[in-house]
Parts: sequence; structure tokens; C-alpha cells
Amino acid sequence: MLNKVRITSTSNLLPGNDGWRSLADHYDLDFGEYGDWPQVLMSAEAAPVIWLCFLEDLVPPHIVPDAAIDNAEPFDDLLRPLVQALGKRLADTAAPTLVVWSAWRPASPVRAARDGDPWRKLARHLDKTLNELAAGNAGLFLLALDDVLATSGLDACFDSRNFYAARCRLSRRGIEAMATAAAAVFARISEPAKKVLVLDCDNTLWGGIVGEVGMEGLVIGQDGMGQAFVDFQRAALSLKQQGTLLAIVSKNNENDVHDVFKNHPGMALNMADIAAWRVNWREKPDNVQALAKELDLDLDSFVFWDDNPLEREKMRHALPQVLTPEPPVDVTLWPGLLGAMDELASFTASAEDRRKTEQYRHRADFIAETETADNEHDFLVTINLRPHIQAIDRATKARALQLCAKTNQFNLRTRRHRDADLTQLIERAGDGAFLVNLEDRFGDHGLTGLVIALPAATADIAFLETFLLSCRVLGRHLEAWMLKALIDILSHRGVDWLVAEYVPTKRNVIARNFLSDHGFIALSGLPPEDRDRVQAATAEMACGGEIYAANLSSLSIPHLDLFSHDTSVSA
Repeated sequence: MLNKVRITSTSNLLPGNDGWRSLADHYDLDFGEYGDWPQVLMSAEAAPVIWLCFLEDLVPPHIVPDAAIDNAEPFDDLLRPLVQALGKRLADTAAPTLVVWSAWRPASPVRAARDGDPWRKLARHLDKTLNELAAGNAGLFLLALDDVLATSGLDACFDSRNFYAARCRLSRRGIEAMATAAAAVFARISEPAKKVLVLDCDNTLWGGIVGEVGMEGLVIGQDGMGQAFVDFQRAALSLKQQGTLLAIVSKNNENDVHDVFKNHPGMALNMADIAAWRVNWREKPDNVQALAKELDLDLDSFVFWDDNPLEREKMRHALPQVLTPEPPVDVTLWPGLLGAMDELASFTASAEDRRKTEQYRHRADFIAETETADNEHDFLVTINLRPHIQAIDRATKARALQLCAKTNQFNLRTRRHRDADLTQLIERAGDGAFLVNLEDRFGDHGLTGLVIALPAATADIAFLETFLLSCRVLGRHLEAWMLKALIDILSHRGVDWLVAEYVPTKRNVIARNFLSDHGFIALSGLPPEDRDRVQAATAEMACGGEIYAANLSSLSIPHLDLFSHDTSVSA
């Protein structure tokens, strides 16, 4: 969690204004002194920083040259102080930096009707420059303030009286809109997005009740309201392409719903886009609970969208953990509202995210076959488990960061590493840091495991800094193979002992017995001489959980007969 947030600006911020409440309710806001932004950015401030940057404070409009857009040099000169100060902070600290920037100023649309005025060209160049910086710095986040304020009206959000009286460019409404948007960005830094969007069908994905009017009578794909339903589906499809799982929960005849998905020409979604289905006449909270079990996800990962106010109220009452929005009666507003939901928005979408629906369907198939198998071991032998090690490099580090941020259930320490921290850990660990990919009869499950083992102060001891496994491959004993792969690497280095820590949380109970079940001994059960060595080796690791240790020469790991043991690193 983020606690203290340092706020600096090119203008005065009116720290006592009530518009800051949405941020102040969650963070300790430190406003510093007016105009201290160069010192804050250059000082490597360890706390997260929000920098409000008004372009007009930095560059007087009358000095902006009428440069052609393909001649960026004059603009680069004007923006150099901004870029240098921001670059210094990004180089010196991994703490999050949110740049909230605005280039708005009153302008005549006539003047910009052809070539555009110089100020707008400079604004576009600033936008390009900031986005190029963000592409190379995982700790930099951008908030285009003019886009945020446009919803409330730019004229209402800027206040010339505040500016001339107190050097504050924003009105109370503007401060409130900015603070609310910044709070949403910082919330996403702290917590991952919701994972599952559960959709009703009748009067939600299409107009009409398919059981009453038939597929031909549905309102979908035609002009007017039919197009609004299609656009709502397209908004859901866009979320799916960014990594959100789509699920259907509908009180309906299953064949009718499947017929619409397969055969209605107006549908933007198809059956392959849906990760899980519950089409029956059971109560919807029961169905959502069944989905959570099938997908092995917590209920607070779910968003439930239904046109029926009674169904929404039932969901809120029975499952308050599920986010249940209150959509307006006007369906034409739905596409924009769904696409703009902060709770479903992530900063980036990896290749793993885009394959998530397919991978969770593989998991559902695996669970279904597991439940009918007579013997777990014999069943797992038949599915041809093929794990392999994948090095953490520029191409895969984003997935490692994502696993750190999102994995809760099988995660020994639940450390949420950020980019710069992870880079340092990988460098220290060497080949003791790796990802694990798994394939089996159900498909390619992608990069699902992460291991980081650090050398301790004592040369023959290593510390298991990170050991986690995605919930979608649980039940295959892949964690045993990961541990064996790590031991092979450490033994080759001459390491004799592996020390590990279990830090209990509300969600990682499933990992509680992993260490003891795989040959590790609790610190209190070690002989005194071994206990002292282990404690000395872990003193630098800032441990606060339950400490275990294993002598690698005598460690016996179960379930290894399920796997091929090739632990070579993939190119």
C-alpha cells in the first residue's frame, strides 16, 4: 500500500481545498512549498510523487516559435528543463511518479482550423515526449489532465480568478476531478484490476428476452438501440483483449443462449470469447460463487453487470465482495461507461493477458476431468506435464512483475516487487531467478511460476526470496518441480542449505504447508548449530514470518515422477 504522497506543482495547489478529499481520504498528502517542483524532482524523493505540470507556467505562450511539427528542435529546447528534472528523478528512484499535465488555454478554433497554432504544436510535442519517457520507465505514470477535466467542462475547471488571486489555475471542481483521477491511478498501483466481468444476456447483451421473442425478435445489430447493444459487446470484447475474463450468468435456456452466440449475425461476441458459463434458473449469486470456484478466483475479483435492478440488489446483498455497478436505464450510455471503468483498467496488457480466456478454459477442462478421475496420481501421469524454465529478460520481465502483483493464493511471501526492485533481485540471484512455463494435454498455460533465490551472507546458504505459482495451474504439483529445478541450480553452485519464509495472509492459506510437506524443517525444529547459521544468514532479509530451512543433500521432494526433469533455460 502507498501511504505518504508528495505533491508538487508548477502552480499553487490550495492544499486546504475540499477538492483534495478523494486523495486525502486514502493518503497522507505532503504539499511542500509553492513552486518547489525542481527540488522535489531532483532530490530523489523516496515517497511517491504527483507532479502537476501546467505547460503555460513553464513556457510563456508568446515565446513559442511557429515551428513545423517535423522540426522538433525548438520545442525540445523549450521543454528541456522539464525533461531533465523528470529524467533525474526516474534515474534516481523507483518510487512511482505520476505526472498530471495540462496544456489547455483559451484559443480560437478558427486559428487552428488549418495548420494549427504554435501552442497546440508544442502541446502535442509534450504529449509525445512524456509518453516516450513512460515507455522506458515502469515507475512513470501519466494523467492527461485536459482529458480528465473535459468531462466536467474545461471552462468550469480552470479559474482565472484563482490564478490571479492565488496562482492556482484550477477551480474547486477542477481540483476535485484531478484528485479523483489521481486517486484511481494510485489505487491501481497498489492493487490489481478486477479480473472477471460477469454479464447477463437478456436486455444486457441484446434487447429482448430470447425465450419469449426468439432469436429473430432480438434487438441487436440494427440501427439505433440495436447498435448500442453491439457497441456494449464490443466494449466487453476490448476488455477481454486487455486481459479481463468474460463470463455469462443468465436465467435462460442454455440452448437458446448458445444459439444466439453461434448464429445471430449481429453478435460482436462469440462463444470463444467467454471463459465460463452459467445459463440456468438458479439464483445468480449461487452461479457467481460456482464461477469463482471453477476459475479459482476470489469473489472480489468479479464485476457483475445486469440490467435488472432486483438481480443487482440480490447480488449486493448475498455477495458484497462482488462489484455490482448501477448502470443507467439508458442503454446508449453503457458502451462508454463500461469502457471507462477504472476497476477493470490495467496499465499494460501482456501476451499472457491476451491468452487468458483460453488458459482459464483449459483450467476448467482440467478441473472437470480431475473430479471424475479415480486416482489423482494416475490422472496427472496421463496429461503429459511438460514444464520448463524460462529466463527473466526484457521480453519476460513484464510477466514476472505481473505475477508479483497479482498472485495471492500460492505465494509464500506475497512481495509486490516493482520494476527497479525486481531488476536488482534478478541481478543478485543470477540463474537462481527464473520463470516457469507449463504445457500439458490441456494446452500451453504460459508463464505461471516465478522463483527468486538470493545468495545469503554465508556462501553455502541461499534464501528463497520469491516463490509463487498462478492459481490457474494449481493441482498439478508444479510447485514440486519448481523446487527441484531450483535445487539443481543451487547444488551446482555449491549451496548446501535453502532457507525459506512463509508469511501468512488472508489469501495464501493454500501455501501454508508447502514447505513442511516438501522436506523443510521449521526453525524451531533445527539443531542449535544449524538454527544459529540459518538465523545469521537471514538477518539481512527482513523476515517477519515463519522461517524454514532444508539441507539440500538430504531433501526428498514428492511428486517428481509426474514430470520430465529437464531444467535447462529456454532461449
